[in-house]
Formats: sequence, structure tokens, C-alpha cells
Amino acid sequence: MNYLKKLKKNEEFEYWQGASKEEISFVEKELGVCLTDEYSKFLSECGMCNFGDINILGIAKDEESVSYPIIDLTIQMREELNIPNNFIVLSYEVGEYLTVYKVSERKNFKDSKVLGADVEYDSNQNLRLGDFEELFESFQDYFEDFIELAEE
Repeated sequence: MNYLKKLKKNEEFEYWQGASKEEISFVEKELGVCLTDEYSKFLSECGMCNFGDINILGIAKDEESVSYPIIDLTIQMREELNIPNNFIVLSYEVGEYLTVYKVSERKNFKDSKVLGADVEYDSNQNLRLGDFEELFESFQDYFEDFIELAEE
């Protein structure tokens, strides 16, 4: 799939420069995971993207700087919500919903499942994570659904 080509079809999408192999390796090292081939391809083509307030996290890179929202939010959710180390955060609606992508700590996969879970504040204002449910069979399916949002 050509992620960038699909994003360029609609002016409503925002995206960043594609990430280098070194930047993708940095994400893997910092998170202690092996990213899938599909997600690595997405990062290399467009870094990350959004449509309004809906986003797919990754690497935000332009001519002057590089930042790693995927690292920052994944580490934060590991600490605050105890998400397993074999998940990375693709999207988070604060206090509402968390979308994660299954990766491996040891080996590289072509693609993998995207899961989601409700996030709520309990009576003490602590975040509580609900049970994960499968949303999409693959990152490609997740991305296609993201693209369809712009067509609605």
C-alpha cells in the first residue's frame, strides 16, 4: 500500500516527512519492540498523520526537527495504564479511548492486529483501562478506515 499517495488524495489530511531507517530503529530501541513491516512503511512514507482531531501517531518530522509522539505516548500509557510492552499506541482520546497496535518484542511481523479499549476515570480520578477488543485485522485495514473518515 502507498500510504502517502492515499493521504495526498484529500487536502484535509495532514502528514509529516517520511522517517529514515535510523529514526525508525530509534523507535524500536526506545520502546524495546520490533515494528511490523507495514507500520515501518507507513513511518517511512508519512511519519504520522491526522484528519482533524483524529490521528495515527508516529514520527513528526519536518525540515527543522524530529519528535517521536509514538514513543512518548506509548511510554506514558505503559506507565499510567500498564499496557503490555508488545503494544504501541496509535491513537488516544484522553480519558475516553485508546487504540493500540500489536507488535513483538523479539521478531518482526509483516502486519498485525489493531485493538482498542475504553479509558475512564474512576471515582478517585485515576485512569482505568477497559478490556481490549480487536478493531482491525491489520494496520492496513485500520489505515483504510482512517481514509474513509474523510469521505463521510
